Amino acid sequence: MLKTKTFRSTLLAAACSVALCAPVMADTARKVDIPAGELTSALQRLAEQSGAEFMYSADRLKGVHTNGAQGEYTAEQAVMKLLEGTKFKLLVGERGALLISDNPGPTQQRISLTSGGRLHLAQAAESIGNTPNLRGSDAPGTGSTGLEEIVVTATKRKERLRDLAGAASATTGVQLAAIGAQSNADYLGRLPGVVFNEGTSGQSTVTIRGIGTTAGVDQGQGPTGYFINEVPLSEPSYASGIPDIDTFDLDRVEVLRGPQGTLFGSSSLGGAVNYIVKTANPAQFDAATETTLRSIDHSGGDVSYTAKAMFNLPLIADKLAVRIVGSTRYDAGYVDNVGTGVDGSNDTEVKGVRASIVFTPSEMTTLSLLSLYQENQLDDFQTVQSTYGRYHRSTRFSVPSEYTMELHSLRLDQDVSFANLTVLASTHDKDHVLDSDVSLSNAVRNFVPNGVLSREDFTTTMRTIEARLSSKDDGGALKWVFGAMYSDTESKVATLSIAPGGNAALAARYNPALLQGDLFNLGYSFRNGYEKALFGEASLTFARDWTLTLGGRLFDTRYALRLERYGIQAPTGPVFIPEREALGDGFVPKISVAYRPNSDHTIYALASKGFRFGNPNTVADLPGFDTPTSWDSDELWNYELGSHSVLMGGLLQVDASLFYIDWKDIQVRLVRPDNLTYGTNAGTARSRGVELAAAFRPIDPLTFTTNVTYLDAELTETVTIASPPLLDGTQLPGASEWQISNTLTYNFDTVLSPSVILSHRYLSDAPETLQQPYVRVAGYNQFDVRTNFDLGRFDLGLFVTNLTDRRAVTFGYGISATGTGRNEFITRPRTFGITLNWNFNQ
Repeated sequence: MLKTKTFRSTLLAAACSVALCAPVMADTARKVDIPAGELTSALQRLAEQSGAEFMYSADRLKGVHTNGAQGEYTAEQAVMKLLEGTKFKLLVGERGALLISDNPGPTQQRISLTSGGRLHLAQAAESIGNTPNLRGSDAPGTGSTGLEEIVVTATKRKERLRDLAGAASATTGVQLAAIGAQSNADYLGRLPGVVFNEGTSGQSTVTIRGIGTTAGVDQGQGPTGYFINEVPLSEPSYASGIPDIDTFDLDRVEVLRGPQGTLFGSSSLGGAVNYIVKTANPAQFDAATETTLRSIDHSGGDVSYTAKAMFNLPLIADKLAVRIVGSTRYDAGYVDNVGTGVDGSNDTEVKGVRASIVFTPSEMTTLSLLSLYQENQLDDFQTVQSTYGRYHRSTRFSVPSEYTMELHSLRLDQDVSFANLTVLASTHDKDHVLDSDVSLSNAVRNFVPNGVLSREDFTTTMRTIEARLSSKDDGGALKWVFGAMYSDTESKVATLSIAPGGNAALAARYNPALLQGDLFNLGYSFRNGYEKALFGEASLTFARDWTLTLGGRLFDTRYALRLERYGIQAPTGPVFIPEREALGDGFVPKISVAYRPNSDHTIYALASKGFRFGNPNTVADLPGFDTPTSWDSDELWNYELGSHSVLMGGLLQVDASLFYIDWKDIQVRLVRPDNLTYGTNAGTARSRGVELAAAFRPIDPLTFTTNVTYLDAELTETVTIASPPLLDGTQLPGASEWQISNTLTYNFDTVLSPSVILSHRYLSDAPETLQQPYVRVAGYNQFDVRTNFDLGRFDLGLFVTNLTDRRAVTFGYGISATGTGRNEFITRPRTFGITLNWNFNQ
């Protein structure tokens, strides 16, 4: 049932080929129309109109006025025009890098930027997961450390990360390239308050602040929301696929900690992950490639690789452009299946293509189309079974899986005089085909010749639309955003039981009319749901330094399903279970107060609430046992104190947050007397902790960053209806008490500008599930090392990840009573590699 996507494969190959062969285009003067006003706003407008990028300290430019610029200018000429009458000067570094400073120093000093204004990878190994984003010297010759402002959309408005009244991390594309990140596993687990439960690509999960009832995929809607350019990717129920967005040509990843129900809606109970991919730029041609070769220990010497390419092509100058990104990644398997005799059976291939079209018919209007397709294929399931060895498993046959995701979104940004209008519509399809060997547990195992295969084919289509108005960024005391959204989801799940070559044995025991060849059980569920909401948030600045924010979301949700069953499980004929539904409605509020004595400090207090979909149960009624037909949303409140600070003249940046989460009516899965599971709301829990993120640059070549999280998350009520009971004081699954990530970077001022990056990560152990808290996962240290070199338009990286070849369990699937041992996902073994990046930006 695995599918072949010939057209998409061709498109992927074409994208790579065009980017590799892209011609070099000369810089030209462009029409610039920038009115007088704040210099920082003027530079932002210039970046949008010209496509150029600049380095400057927004703090130093704060309050500086410009007389504007109108006419035909190159980017350099336009900046000089904007700086007329100010104390600031423009410095032009190697390959045309543009830097703005009020302390220029010797002009001959090297500025380590590429021609597009981006930091070279050899100089860009910065803080991962910290609000701090330390950059190269913004005042060459002074030896000082400058700051680059990161602008995020966590409030659905552009805002400095340092000004947020909440806990968030933003990891830029430059940072991800510097550490050689390829997938979620390479960076999400380094962020404060975040645990990345690495499993199969397409089914790995994120736990934020300990909010979750399993370290794996939840049977209901997950507690963490996933978005791409604000488009929601989390369906109302069990996830048919969790996105693994490739880091290549990614602008940034925003991770918002704590419930985000007000602006982002359902699923963001513990927090949200928002991937921001780069979109087409009509101002300039751009192209890039990345190639990586890797050797994974225990993979039998097979070479793993990635090949990626991007090109950005203006079609009508400053009006219309297209950007296409293609990637393919192959990870050699390192798990030997002793049952099938295949060594390195878990080969994984991830292919993707992404396209963006941006049309700007006028300064008031921008239309953006974003399309994405990703396919994850796994030759054999990636778990190990310790009974057979550290990197071994045993099944009668290979059990492959395939996850696909296809997304299309259209966005309108319109200036409507008094406000900015945004309309965002999307549709996306997910599909997974997942095989499992159930030969040791299925009821027919004793008389079929070749074992039993279970196959799940899950297809989901989700459509969303959101419209919102937001106030202009004119520096006024009142800022606001108000909007409405609607989402509609339809899913079909087919669960098939197959006995390969077993038709004759089955027909001898059961009515042959119930069989379809080797198929002996067929179950189908048809699901649909919607979410409707009105939302808004308003911030008022008073007494100059204080800001009060009030927000809320009024929501209405419905999720329903009906079931059909065929085969030997329905001996008297097909079984049709009528539609069941779970309804939800309510209001989730948010309130925060922020104190900003100056642009270097924000201190805030926050209270916010989250919610998620309820779901119907899929199990049939059991006589004598009260099985609920559905379960409702949890009730979760987050209370938080925090700060963002820049200290020691910019040498030190610190984020800190102290939070307490009160969690009631938790969505849990319990076991009935017939050993089938069902969902319900039961029990209470609390999660409290401290998050600290810091970046320190004592001298210009050296940067040290650290993220430390202490978390105390446990049940606060015994659930007696569970079997066995869920006990008060039980640590929540995946809620590691300690999470620590450290990175040390040193940049050498010598030929090829080498940099050395040393990384360390520690994750203490935690339960795998509530039902089996004695089964522990995590509890390990990991060390990585990387060296980057500047080769002109090329960057070369050499790296080793998991330096000590530490084997640790990330999560798994229970203790088996059949003698196979627990099915465990483990950290990727030690990996050696080399990466070559090529960048052209004109």
